[in-house]
Amino acid sequence: MAQDEEQCTSSESGHQAKTMDSDTHAERMQANDRCILDDLPVAVFCSDLAGRYMYGNKAFLQFIGIAPDLLQHKDLYQFLAPDSAEKYREIDRNILSQGGEISFDGEATTAHGTKFSVIYKKSLMRHLGGDAYGVMTTLVDLSVLQEIRNALDESESQKQAIFAGFPGILALFDQKMNAIWVNDTVRTICADPVGKSCHQIFCRRNASCDTGCAVFRSTLTGQVEVGVKSSCILNEDGEEQMYEMTGAPVRNSRGEMTGIVAMARDVSERYKLEKQLRHTQKMEAIGTLAGGIAHDFNNVLTPIMGYSEIIRLKMRQEGSEDQAVLDYLDGILKAAKRAKSLVEQILTFSRSNEKKELLQYIHPIIKEVMKLLRVTLPTTIHIRQEIDENCGMVSVDPVQIHQILINLCTNSAHAMDGSRGTLTVKLVKAGRDEEGKDWLELSVADTGCGIEPEMLDRIFEPYFTTKEKSRGTGMGLAMVHGIIIRQGGRITVESQVGVGTTFRVFLPISTEKTMLEQVVTASEIAKGAGRILLVDDEEQVVQVTGQMLGSLGYQVTGRTSATEAFELFAESPQDYDLLITDLTMPDLTGVELSNRCKAVRPELPVVLFTGYSEQFSKEVAQQAGVNEYCTKPLSLRELATVVRRVLEKGAGNLH
Repeated sequence: MAQDEEQCTSSESGHQAKTMDSDTHAERMQANDRCILDDLPVAVFCSDLAGRYMYGNKAFLQFIGIAPDLLQHKDLYQFLAPDSAEKYREIDRNILSQGGEISFDGEATTAHGTKFSVIYKKSLMRHLGGDAYGVMTTLVDLSVLQEIRNALDESESQKQAIFAGFPGILALFDQKMNAIWVNDTVRTICADPVGKSCHQIFCRRNASCDTGCAVFRSTLTGQVEVGVKSSCILNEDGEEQMYEMTGAPVRNSRGEMTGIVAMARDVSERYKLEKQLRHTQKMEAIGTLAGGIAHDFNNVLTPIMGYSEIIRLKMRQEGSEDQAVLDYLDGILKAAKRAKSLVEQILTFSRSNEKKELLQYIHPIIKEVMKLLRVTLPTTIHIRQEIDENCGMVSVDPVQIHQILINLCTNSAHAMDGSRGTLTVKLVKAGRDEEGKDWLELSVADTGCGIEPEMLDRIFEPYFTTKEKSRGTGMGLAMVHGIIIRQGGRITVESQVGVGTTFRVFLPISTEKTMLEQVVTASEIAKGAGRILLVDDEEQVVQVTGQMLGSLGYQVTGRTSATEAFELFAESPQDYDLLITDLTMPDLTGVELSNRCKAVRPELPVVLFTGYSEQFSKEVAQQAGVNEYCTKPLSLRELATVVRRVLEKGAGNLH
């Protein structure tokens, strides 16, 4: 019994000694090492052999946010990592039994419940004699590193978004102008671009670029350079594309240039639109010029036609008809009318107005277009016309009929390109539909290559074309389709590969009576009586028109100055039954003169003559009180009919 008590006393004494040794070492560590550990910027804590907290430096206590008195001799992991406490205790026991060091990723929780990703670094603490007395743990906060990683990931994501979203070329080149990375657009130009030079990728050549290339200039100047449009880049079809190039230098932290970023936007479509705009502006300028020429040229034709008709009329009235002279006069008149027709053709193609529908026969338009096309089409293409001149009249814009025919015939010519063929243009009456409406049919047929069946349904779609890209825009047939639909018609297509294609245009026939029909059925020369004030700045026009009107029985007072004419009219406005005036005059225009005369005498009939009516509309004429306007030159019959009609109706509606 005494022996057992002695052993128990001895055991208790040993345990107390061991505890005292541990406490003594902790005191020693606090005395010797605390100042060192407190200066460390990372969190460090120590636990004893039983896994109880012994010490933590300032960084650790600041991190965990718990007073050291509350931690002393307690299991720290119940505060620091409650979810992984047993796992971390086992790691400490292994270190105490086996020694060594260990690092692993884990989590650490503060007193506020905030969790941090950290690295645990653990090592065994020993006495000077070599016996272990605890474990030292260092916590490395990964939050800053994670922020850096997140920032890098975000930066990479942004870079990839830029790569994917940039609509053009984006590439990074080193100082030797070899590609380091590129976006997918570059890979459509070059299958394996990385490591290749800029000129090899984009220009398909081994020689380096000159100073015209913005990327190359950027390597020389060290500045951002924006290049002019360049056509050196080829697309997948081998066609030259227009790109706008930008070169931007890349520099390191020392300001040294380490590479070049090349950026390029495809401006091919913009270049085409600019080219079309320039062409449109040129055509508008030509149209303006044509208008001026037409005005002057029609003023020249007026006396030629007028005097010729006066001579012929006087010869017939005097009974001194010389057939040879009459033939000469007919020749002069035919040539003058042909010149007038040519001027009208020029104006037809230069006019910018969208829509000028007139009730008319279209066979003269077809014949004129075919004359023009005969000159431009290859001689290997035989043109055949089957035109019925009695198939009826339609209400159409003659300019748009020109556009329809030219587009269809040009397409047919392309289909027969390089081979002999026949282009057939027909105009026939198509019959009556179920609603009782009569139609005419205008067809254009060729003996060309034909169209694949699967393409027929798309043939009128905008931008769809069966031609090579350099020969067609895909807008011609779409425009034709739109014009015909707006005219109230329809268009069909029939085609067989290797045989040919036929386009059929159907337009409704109008049943309205026209002024042309009234003129044709009138007497040959409609004479009359009345007093006319004639105004034109061209003296010859005044003379010949005055004589033509005089031969018809009218009393004419002519003036070449609009201002003088108005003063004369204002003195005695009742002395005149009709005002005939030119549109374009230097002192007053015909519209201004009409307005002034109408202010004095509102019921005065006014006829306005113009050599070019592109910028003159029916609405403007109505506002000016003009009853009728005509394009010079007029034949004697046309002049007689117009004057007689206006005088009979008085200040009625505009025709």
